[in-house]
Amino acid sequence: MTTPSILRLAVGIIGLGSPALQAQEVSELPSRDTRIEPEFEEVYRVGSLDGAEWEVFSRVSAVGFSQSGDLYVMDDQGGRIVLVSREGEFVREFGRLGDGPGEFAANTNTAIGFTVLRDGRTVVFDGGHSAFQVFAPNGEFERSVRMPGSSLYLIRTLAPARDGQNVITTSVGAFGMGGPADGPEPPFRPVYRLVLTGDEAVQDTVIEAWRPSGDPDGFGPALVARALPDGSLVYTDSSAYAIKVATRNGELTRVLTRPFRPEPVTAAIRDGEIERLLAENEADASSNDRFGDAFAELGRRRIRNMEFYHEVPVVRTLRTSWEGTIWVQRRGDGPASDGPIDLLTPDGGYIGTYAAGTTEMPDAFGPDGLAAFIERDQFDVASVVVRRLPVRGR
Repeated sequence: MTTPSILRLAVGIIGLGSPALQAQEVSELPSRDTRIEPEFEEVYRVGSLDGAEWEVFSRVSAVGFSQSGDLYVMDDQGGRIVLVSREGEFVREFGRLGDGPGEFAANTNTAIGFTVLRDGRTVVFDGGHSAFQVFAPNGEFERSVRMPGSSLYLIRTLAPARDGQNVITTSVGAFGMGGPADGPEPPFRPVYRLVLTGDEAVQDTVIEAWRPSGDPDGFGPALVARALPDGSLVYTDSSAYAIKVATRNGELTRVLTRPFRPEPVTAAIRDGEIERLLAENEADASSNDRFGDAFAELGRRRIRNMEFYHEVPVVRTLRTSWEGTIWVQRRGDGPASDGPIDLLTPDGGYIGTYAAGTTEMPDAFGPDGLAAFIERDQFDVASVVVRRLPVRGR
């Protein structure tokens, strides 16, 4: 590709008028998939209605590994964290619902965000208390770090910042008065580093990601960010296949692309997505509860009035492995379906692709190639399966 072609591509990906445009390096990856097989070795699995009492989970919302290979399982409806050794043996559980130190507010467990720092400390965002609960590697309650102001906060996703003590997120919602989110919405979507070293969290915007006009609900390009082992960040924010790599301070250094085009959203695609979402809404509705029925009706109205983006994004989500491989999941044959998973290196290398349906995206990565997958059976009972990845997928 010629230099002018690279610059034209960069303009489309990074944005017109970027003063640092020529400082960015664009890596154009192959257009044809090189298929790799998911030859994963199963190490152990936990979670069963027929198992021991500790592995009967109410709902597994997130999992994470420490550098020793121990697995931490967040059972958010049960208000507890279960610690499992790298051999799959029960070690302990900690946390509970309540209003005391290290306890999670009842009736708000669906808003709990969770992650594990490398040394095994767990960080849990408790929306009912608008604070982070930090636990030592052995499960002892360490401290509480409150969010600033008097707003109520909703933080669903957390990831370790790889500096050993802080976290990153793209999902800080504030409700009420007194918080930093008061005022008009910014013209960008922020990637935050939340500094948790004091009594009050410091909300630092490290990346100003692209914001689509109107903030559409239907097929709106996802903003997903993860940290790499050296502390740098990787994120996706557009409908194109443009995986962006930035320094730990948010300076964009490289864009990884593949020549896949987003699909225009037609009336048929829009109607099909509304029908799919309405069916999901009905399946989740409780017909025996008037509050549940009212909530379901609100869901129906929201779905019917959704604003749709004008094209279906190519990338659905991404993750980073313990050793720094970038896993990128593309859309499948259906507009809202999961498709192939590409494995990339931060310096612009293409490893290969797992074909659609051959593996799910891991929910957590650990040392020595460990990866955890949250699975649910036909009765919606959760289990966690830990597998070992081949060397080139780590």
